[in-house]
Amino acid sequence: MPFAVPDTPRFQSWSIVFTLSCVCVASHASQTIDTDVSKWVLTAICVSLVLSFCGVVSYMTILEKFQGRNESVTASLLVIFWAASLPFIMDPSNNIAITSNNFAIVNANLYFFSWAAFGYSLLIFTQVALEIAAKPNGKIAKWFGLLVSSIIVVASSSQYGNVSCPSEVDGLSTCGRNSYAISVGALGLVIPAIVLVLTMVKRMAAKLEFAISFLMFLLYIFAVGLVTFGDGPAIKSVSNLYFSTWVGFALSLMLTFDCFKGLMEPETEKVVEEDNEDFEVASTPVIENFNEVETRIEEDRKFVPSQEQARTGKDWQDQSDDEDKSVDPDTIGDDYEETEV
Repeated sequence: MPFAVPDTPRFQSWSIVFTLSCVCVASHASQTIDTDVSKWVLTAICVSLVLSFCGVVSYMTILEKFQGRNESVTASLLVIFWAASLPFIMDPSNNIAITSNNFAIVNANLYFFSWAAFGYSLLIFTQVALEIAAKPNGKIAKWFGLLVSSIIVVASSSQYGNVSCPSEVDGLSTCGRNSYAISVGALGLVIPAIVLVLTMVKRMAAKLEFAISFLMFLLYIFAVGLVTFGDGPAIKSVSNLYFSTWVGFALSLMLTFDCFKGLMEPETEKVVEEDNEDFEVASTPVIENFNEVETRIEEDRKFVPSQEQARTGKDWQDQSDDEDKSVDPDTIGDDYEETEV
C-alpha cells in the first residue's frame, strides 16, 4: 500500500491532535494517582490517541475513502472523548491537572495540551461538517468556539462561587465580579446556540448577526476587565476562567469584524455594479459614433477612384494629348473654311 504525505491543512490538524494526545498520555501516566476517575481519564486520552493515529494513517493511505462520512464519524468520536474527559481533568477535586489548593495548576502539560487537543478536534469536526453540508461559512466555527468558551466560563465561575463565595457580597468585589462572569457565560451559552440554529436553517440576517456579535463583544469587554484585572476571580489563580474569558473576548471581536465585513460587502458589490452599468451606458454612444464614422468612410471610398481607374484616366488623358499633338497645322485653316462654307 503506497504512502503519501498530503499537503492539506486538515492532515496537519490530525497530526497535531496525535502529537498532543501523545503528550497528554505521557503526562498523565507520570502521575501516581490511582483512582477510578484517573483511570477513566487515561482511557479516554488513549482512545483519542488511537483515533487521531487512524486519521493520520488514513490520510496517508486511503484518503479518498476516508474523507466524508468516515472522517466525520472519527472526528465526532474524537470530540466526544475529549469532551467527556476534560471536566474530570479540570476538576480541582480530582487533583489531576488542577489542585484544590487555591486552584493551582499541578500538571501543566496535561492542562494546556488537553485543551489544545480538544480545540483541534473541534476544528476538524467543524471543517468536515461544513464540507458535508456544503456551507463554507467560516463564522460557524467561531460561533461554536464562543459557545464552548462560554460554557467553560459559566462552569468555572460557578465552581469558584461555590468554593470561595459562600455568601453574596455587594459591589465590585471578587464575588460580585464572579457573578458577572456567570451572567456573561450564561448569555454566551444561549445566544451563540440561537445564532447557530438560525444559520443552519438559513434564517440569520446579516444585520441581526452583526448586532448580536457586537453585543457579545461588549459583554466580553467588561468580562475581561472585571474578571482578569484588579480583584477579579481569574487573578486569584490562572485557570480555566482566565483563559476562557480571553478566548471569548477574542472570538467575539473576530465575529464582530467578520459580520461587519459581510454587512458591507453587498454595498460594495452594489456600487461596483452601478459603476459598471454607468461605464457600459457611457461607452455605448462612443461605439455607435465609431460605427457611423466607419460607415461614412466606406461611403466616401465609393466616390474615390481606385488605382486602376486612376491609371485608366491618366492613360486616356495622355492619349488625348498625343492625338492633339498629331494634328497637322497646315490643314487647320482648310478645315475651318470648309466648316464655314
